[in-house]
Amino acid sequence: MKLKIFHRTLTVALLLVLCTSCSALSLVNPPSDAGDPPAADASGDTGEVLTCFHANNYVLSFDHTLTVNQEGTSLTHILKQGGIALLSEANSGGHDAVITTASPQTLNFEYMGVLGPCSVDAAGTVNVSAEGYCDAGIIYLNITEDWSDTEGTMTCEDSSVPFSAPGASFTHSGASGLGEEFLITGDSNGHTVMREFLGGEGYHSWTLMMDISLVPLVDED
Repeated sequence: MKLKIFHRTLTVALLLVLCTSCSALSLVNPPSDAGDPPAADASGDTGEVLTCFHANNYVLSFDHTLTVNQEGTSLTHILKQGGIALLSEANSGGHDAVITTASPQTLNFEYMGVLGPCSVDAAGTVNVSAEGYCDAGIIYLNITEDWSDTEGTMTCEDSSVPFSAPGASFTHSGASGLGEEFLITGDSNGHTVMREFLGGEGYHSWTLMMDISLVPLVDED
């Protein structure tokens, strides 16, 4: 009976992590003025900013670590680093270029920690894609993360039970709602946008790079 109660509590906690992480993104940075580059404190030193026509393809890498801490509970959600290839095509409409995903990728995530007297060890996959546009050297991306059901084991004292928790799908559109904002830069490290996870500790982190050979599309481990 106690294991069933913890199972239901864990399911709620898993959903809380995903839902809070999505809503928290809109609370971190205010919208930037039209034509202005993203705030320096969100992206760091980016070096020379290039035009929308400088490259035809990019890679967007993902690296999230989120921890929910509540009384008697500490659950860490880790999205292993990986990325997706993006294509840029000149646009005759209202933008300099349109950005699309060359091929959606499936990344792995781990979920671990403690829930009361029980330990949790779980895993799952995330299907990721992004689309948007480029204007004046800034790429605006709506990033979709489709989290699958979580499958794992909960151990309480000497008893272990399997469990599953439902997944969820979210699109991250930045503080302005137009998309997460990335500069096109010649910096070999690319341009990173980090959003604080307001539901606990940690960050969502995305990095846009021009050369897809610099980052594996799927985690090699």
